[in-house]
This record gives sequence, C-alpha cells and structure tokens, in this order.
Amino acid sequence: MLDNFFFVALPYIAVLLFAGGSVYRAFTGVKTAFRGRLTWSARGDLLWTTRSTGFFGRASVGTSALSLHWGLVILVVAHGVGFIGGAGGWPVLVDFFRWAGMFGGLLVFYGASWAFVRRLVVPQLRAMSTREDYLVLLFLIVIPGLGLYHSVVQIAFGVSYAVGPWLGSLFTLQPDPKLVAGAPLVAKVHMIANFIFLAYLPFTKLVHVFSYPMAYITRPYISMRSYVGLKR
Repeated sequence: MLDNFFFVALPYIAVLLFAGGSVYRAFTGVKTAFRGRLTWSARGDLLWTTRSTGFFGRASVGTSALSLHWGLVILVVAHGVGFIGGAGGWPVLVDFFRWAGMFGGLLVFYGASWAFVRRLVVPQLRAMSTREDYLVLLFLIVIPGLGLYHSVVQIAFGVSYAVGPWLGSLFTLQPDPKLVAGAPLVAKVHMIANFIFLAYLPFTKLVHVFSYPMAYITRPYISMRSYVGLKR
C-alpha cells in the first residue's frame, strides 16, 4: 500500500503540482504590473526573486553560491544520464551518474549547508530570513545528504538499473512500484524527498530558475554603490 502511494501516486501528484504551480506563479505577479499576464522574465515580484543576501558577508557567499548552483546543474544532468543508462542497461552511463552525481551532491551539500549557517550566524540575514528560506535550504541539505550517505557511506550502487525502468513505467502510464520495492530504504527516502520537493518548488522563491535565460540576459543592469561611494 505504501509503495503504491509513494511510487505511483506521489510522482504524478508532484509533477502536476510542479507544472500547474509553475504556470500559476507565472500568471501571478504579486503586487506588481505582471499580475494577470504570463511572464517568465526576471521581474520585480518580491515573492519571485531570491531576495539577494550578497550584501551581507560577501566574502563567504561566493564559493557557496557557485557550489550550490553548479552542483544542482551537475546533479540534474547526472541523474538524467543515470536513469537513461539504467533503463537501457548501459553501464557506462550509470558509472557516469555514480561519479558525477557524487561530485554534484557534495557541491550542493556544501553550498546549501554554508548558506543555512550564514542565515543563522549573520544578524542581518537572520532578520530578513523567512521560514521558507530555512525550509528550502533544509531540503537542499537533506536530499543530497541522503544520496551521499547511500553512495559514500553505504557504498551501494546500481539502483539506476531499477529506478530507470520504474521511471519509464511512469512515463508510459503503466507504473510498476515493484521495480523499486527492493531498493535500500535510504534510496527510497531520497526519492520520496525529491518528489515532495518537486511539488513544493513552484510555491517558493526557487521559481526564479525559470527567469534564466528567458529575458534574464537582456534585463537592465543593476547599479550598486558602496556606502563609501555614496558619501562622496
């Protein structure tokens, strides 16, 4: 019963909320001129943007921000390659997923962990942070943490050979939860957390990922001045 919910119903619910929620957010520019019309651009919706924290503790944010963003890109690509390799029975692609996923997971885990610590220890960040900020970062810590525990601590590989065909069964609308029934518990929790996060993502500030590259490159430059420069 639980396998049917977590590996049949939950994936479809997550995809529907991700797609529907994203479109809803694109039509809803809160308290801006964008309300009621579709736009994926980088806009002035304060609930769409990331509420940049780069002004505070700039010396410590650079490496964590780069690690977080590039780690996520690597993880998405690695998982896609790994699932294709698992479904097709191609060991080379699964091995790529193993090592690239480990590297990307370490980057995301470091970047999200440091970002979480900054919000706790920097007074200005703590004052401007919301519950959502902490919750999003916790997801970005727990999800790669589970994946790293599965691959680095448990040294368990080859789950792609089960997950790939299972994902294929979801796409063909013939879901077969038995394909992942024998997967390790940590791997199952990792997948469940991913689907919950996918469903939650459109209702967070992470919708800003849709702003790139759509109208992001051509947006006006943001002029920044230091306090010393203003006094002059």
